[in-house]
Amino acid sequence: MDEGDRFTDVRLSESDLALIDAMQDDPRAAWARIGAAVGVSAPTARRRWQRLVDADAAWITSHPGWASGVVTALIAVQCRAGHADATARDMVRLPEVMTVAAITGDHDLLLTVFVDDMRGLRRLAQGVLAAHEGVARVRTMLMTRVFRDGSHWRAGSSGGARTDEGRRPGGSLSPAAVAAAVAVLERDGRAPSADLARALGTSEAHARRLVQRGVREELIVQRVDVRLDQPHWPHWLVLWMVVPAAQLHETALRISRLPLARVCAALAGGSANLYTVVWLRSLSEAPDVEAQIVRGHDVHVTDRSILLHYSKRMGHVFDDDQHHVGHVPWAPEPG
Repeated sequence: MDEGDRFTDVRLSESDLALIDAMQDDPRAAWARIGAAVGVSAPTARRRWQRLVDADAAWITSHPGWASGVVTALIAVQCRAGHADATARDMVRLPEVMTVAAITGDHDLLLTVFVDDMRGLRRLAQGVLAAHEGVARVRTMLMTRVFRDGSHWRAGSSGGARTDEGRRPGGSLSPAAVAAAVAVLERDGRAPSADLARALGTSEAHARRLVQRGVREELIVQRVDVRLDQPHWPHWLVLWMVVPAAQLHETALRISRLPLARVCAALAGGSANLYTVVWLRSLSEAPDVEAQIVRGHDVHVTDRSILLHYSKRMGHVFDDDQHHVGHVPWAPEPG
């Protein structure tokens, strides 16, 4: 299959979306279970998924979970004139920089970064990013809790979703075990249990149980992502908000229940304490969606942006046409 064939048809069918929804609950589920959820045989479900993977229309994203102890931050980058694209390309190469997005507003790029500790964050933000020749200014905000991320998203015809209300962080895997499992899963979300067992130094059965518990306890995140150049949700609205501390949890859960909310996270260390990314079917929806978020609640929007382009999203790399073209792993390749 050449490049032209891979990127010809960007529209996901209803049956594609149903398959994606079935896999979103457990991307490593047995094909028989996935097939039963969508009314097809296991071989048919596997074949349909492989067709999407081969076309770079969908893929499994794996990364450390928000409860794993990894320090997660948003970094807004203001670039020097004419340097935004080159700076984005350099940021894409950094494993700690999970997401690189071009945005409107006072900053040019919005990064999501995963580092081991606060020392690593200072080194990355001040020693690497701020020192880059194309960077004029950086603004760093810590994510203290993620109420909704891509693993909560459900496609379907209505764009429905769930939140993390029923899940509570646990601790069945050590940070080293999380990194070892992620090193395997981010390269192949459905990697054989034997590969996980070698990475974790345990039996296959125990490796399966550890990964299942790690996902359940939000130590590991696995989700199905779809190609960005599709017509269902072509735009992204980004909002930074201030909410009274006593109302932060309730407000975040309410926003997370919105059908097209993609991300909702509590922030610390900046002028805003709540952040959300909402999918839009058209740019004209932006004022109505923002009004829906703030209406009847003590929520003040401090800044807003439209997300223009992803160069990288949770490790996966995209070209200028938003085609999925590669992956930069967060964890080193298993030895």
